[in-house]
Amino acid sequence: MGRLAWTAFPFIMLAAMLLAVLAGSLGLAWRRRSRPEADAPPQVQRLVPGLAIGFLLIVGLASLFTLFARHLGDGRPMGRMDDALSQAIGTHTPGWARQAFSHFTHVGDPLPVTVFVLLFALFLRLRGHPGFAWGWLLANAGNAVLNYSLKQVFERVRPVHDTLLVNAPGFSFPSGHSSAATVLWGMLAYLCLRIGPRALRLPMLALAAAMAVAIPASRVFLQAHFLTDVVAGLCSGAAWLAISILSAESARHRRRARLYVPAG
Repeated sequence: MGRLAWTAFPFIMLAAMLLAVLAGSLGLAWRRRSRPEADAPPQVQRLVPGLAIGFLLIVGLASLFTLFARHLGDGRPMGRMDDALSQAIGTHTPGWARQAFSHFTHVGDPLPVTVFVLLFALFLRLRGHPGFAWGWLLANAGNAVLNYSLKQVFERVRPVHDTLLVNAPGFSFPSGHSSAATVLWGMLAYLCLRIGPRALRLPMLALAAAMAVAIPASRVFLQAHFLTDVVAGLCSGAAWLAISILSAESARHRRRARLYVPAG
């Protein structure tokens, strides 16, 4: 796997982009048959309960997965697999590719992500979408808190390697870059589908899928994370993204039902 990782990466990213575009095309075709009033924006007071319940459920389930985490420690089978794979990827990835990833991975760092989240929330607010702005903020902020909480539960140390191309402090499991990329780019795709220009919808889905693959992959190629860290980050991010979108859609549905009650 370590020998083939770099070769397989472009094909995995391309497959993710194609699947995203296909799913988006099917979703847009279904949406065209829905009612016009489906575009009512969510209300922030209806977003918070669903997000709070989802957050508590995921943290509670994470505690049940502690037994699984024990298999990731030193000397454990999954831990040995992670160590061997990390070393093999470091050995077989070309130096120029690792250098490129060392620059690209900073797209997912906390500071640029925070700045972008705040600026895009302001953009949504100025464009007349306060409900979506709050949904965007709560989804990304909630994921940051969730990831920090999960790291404190598992307390896994990062890979040890000779070549340090990125500074990666803190615990390793699950990957914060992976979960943040999943939520941020997933929410961008969702918002583009809901309120974005029609011409940008499918390209945004393809871009979101590419970034949700490339940013987590960069952490493995740079040996800042084990593969299982990244998989766990993608899973926790996808779960929180699903909760965020379902909460927004539920809020929209309840508001639509209230706004469009038949007269009399």
